[in-house]
This record gives sequence, structure tokens and C-alpha cells, in this order.
Amino acid sequence: MSSIRRRLRPLVQILRSSDERRDLLWELRRRSRGEPPLPEGPIGNVLVICLGNICRSPFAGRLLAAGSPSLQVRSGGFEAREGDPAEPDAIRVASEFGVDLSDHAAHRITLDDLEWAHLVVGMTGRHHGMLRDRWDEHSSKIRMLGDFLEARPHSIPDPWGCPQAEFRSVYHQIRLATTRLSARLASPGSR
Repeated sequence: MSSIRRRLRPLVQILRSSDERRDLLWELRRRSRGEPPLPEGPIGNVLVICLGNICRSPFAGRLLAAGSPSLQVRSGGFEAREGDPAEPDAIRVASEFGVDLSDHAAHRITLDDLEWAHLVVGMTGRHHGMLRDRWDEHSSKIRMLGDFLEARPHSIPDPWGCPQAEFRSVYHQIRLATTRLSARLASPGSR
């Protein structure tokens, strides 16, 4: 019985955490439903979000802006400390991908940001849940960046505090996803 309990412990921990449940449910939904459609109507303003706005969302925002020059792209975080620079490892690894984050200043997302955006791009299922908790009227605009990855996992983990190898892996996922998202945005028939 103790070996079963040991094997189930990680699952029980996931089920206890609302953030982990949100991430798991989003992943399962993506696997079962496939790549979601983009929001209806023209998309000219895109808000890329994560938690702190110092690793994932600034990098994804810069890649998306470079791949879709006709878009206005901003990034922000639910718990960002206004003006904080990008994480040093994020700056170093982003430069390996040809992206300069040295001038990035973190921004805490506001209702004004959500009203401005036609599309909101998060990194994990918990971002969708957090948005619904705070500004449910804008939840139809949100998609997860990982929704545009062909292979799973579709959640893009937070590399903050991890070795540079983890940043490289996450940034590789982000580059693949932003490339596909840019192609979808450029081709109205594929929405």
C-alpha cells in the first residue's frame, strides 16, 4: 500500500494546488480540442503576459513583434514589479536567440491593458484562470502561447531561478510558438 501512496503523492499535490489544477486542465483541454481559433475580428494589439514579466513574456513579445511588424505588442505580468529589468539569465539567453532584453522594464498588467488588447497571450493555464478571476469580461481574448506548439507539452514553464539550459529550452519553445502564431495572424484564412 505504501508504494501506491508514494506514486500517488505527486498527483495529490497537483490536485491540492489551484494553480497546478489550472495548468493541468488547460493542458488536457489543449490535447483533446486541438489548437484553438483566434478571437474574432481584426487583431492589431497583442498583450503577452506571464507572472513577473521578466523572463517569458518580454522575450515572447519581442519575438512576436519582430515576426509580425504590423502588430502593436506589449508585455506585462500579473505580479510584475513596475520597472524591474529582465532577469540577467533571460537577457543572456535571449541574446543567443537574437533578442535584446537589456532595455526591458517590467509592467504590471491593468484593466487598461486588457481593454487595449485584441488578443492576450499567456504562458500557462493558471494565467487564464488568473485573468478570469480578475477580469472575466476579457477572458475570451486569452490564448496560451503553447497552444500554437504542434507537440506537447503546451504549457510554457517559468524558467526564473533555473539554470541557463532551462532558459534555452523554454526560449526554444517560445520561438516555435511565436513563429506559428505570427503565421496564423498573417493568414486570415487560418484563424
